[in-house]
Amino acid sequence: MQPQMSRTLLRIIRLVLIIAGVAIVLWAINWQDAVRIPIGEPGPAGGASESVRFIHIEDVQPVGSVLMSGTVAPTDGSSSTSQTFQFPNEWYRPGILTTFSKASPLLLFMGLLFLIGVYPLQATRWWLLMRCRGLQVGWFRTLRLVFIGAFFNFCLPGTEGGDIVKAWYVSRKSEDRVTAIMSVVFDRLTGLLGLLILTALAGVLVATTDSIAFKIGLWACLAIVLIGLLSGLYFLGGLRSWLKMDRLQSMIGGGMLSRIENAVHAYGSHRTSVATATAVSVVVQILLAMAATMAGLSLGMDHDLGVILAIMPVLFLAAAVPMTWQGVGVMEGLGIVLLATPDLATPNQVIGMLLIYRGYELVWSLIGAALLLKGDVHLHPERDNVPVMAGNSIETPE
Repeated sequence: MQPQMSRTLLRIIRLVLIIAGVAIVLWAINWQDAVRIPIGEPGPAGGASESVRFIHIEDVQPVGSVLMSGTVAPTDGSSSTSQTFQFPNEWYRPGILTTFSKASPLLLFMGLLFLIGVYPLQATRWWLLMRCRGLQVGWFRTLRLVFIGAFFNFCLPGTEGGDIVKAWYVSRKSEDRVTAIMSVVFDRLTGLLGLLILTALAGVLVATTDSIAFKIGLWACLAIVLIGLLSGLYFLGGLRSWLKMDRLQSMIGGGMLSRIENAVHAYGSHRTSVATATAVSVVVQILLAMAATMAGLSLGMDHDLGVILAIMPVLFLAAAVPMTWQGVGVMEGLGIVLLATPDLATPNQVIGMLLIYRGYELVWSLIGAALLLKGDVHLHPERDNVPVMAGNSIETPE
């Protein structure tokens, strides 16, 4: 009864978080076209205000290259006559429907195409990490499971639900389940390292030094240095000996902890494969960030390319936390803080960019849904009739 209650409570918490995420997005959206009048600037009636004002406006039309004109509709059911108001372009805040209606079809399609190479590259990365550890798995079967994992990313909180499915399939009928599962873990770790590297490169080399992207890039550089030092100490230096891992394993009798630690440490003997997988991850993250960038540019965002490339990995990382479905609400809230800037991007453009990006991933994930419906999802078909040895099962402490 207790486990059942725990599962029910977990489902309720997840549902509440999903509802909260959707509520945040709906609250942040500007549904009507509006004009943002800065402090000290005159409004439709001519009087300047001591605070920022937002007024709803209709029938907006360009007036030359720097001005726009629209009709200020009466508010609160007032029957007063509508006013025509001219204002600078940068004051205009289009509603969400107007934002989407003005999207560039060419840039939208380009964003979708950027993802065409992501899944083969992800399959190659995971395949390398499995092969170097002696897991004889075909590349095409790996690609198939990557697509299925992409579909399951839309079925569980966060954006890493597909990893759970991949870990289950790769360990099924495997001769070494711990090594198989650790290949999924290392695949994710190299992906996260690729995120940090892209953030550092875009933030430091492309973004301007006075932007928040540059500061994020510096923090990413620091994180990479720390990860490099700790990895070097663990895999090459004496950190493992200093932690007395061998002695600890003998004291507790080895078991699952020993097998997991040995599987992790074994990747230190395959540095070329890990480095190659990390390089592939950087390319993957560039393609993902470029897809999101095309979505943002299609909606009229004016940020420099380097700024978006540096900030998108931060949003991807936030979405990976299994709090809400696809990071809804988390990505939007953080994206508005980091990207919504007067004259460069409106909150609606940021939200629209992220919604379109999720749409891109959903379109490609439908391939995984089709493959799942087709059945015959096996990474080790040659072992279908081979019984799994008892020692190959996942152990639990007694």
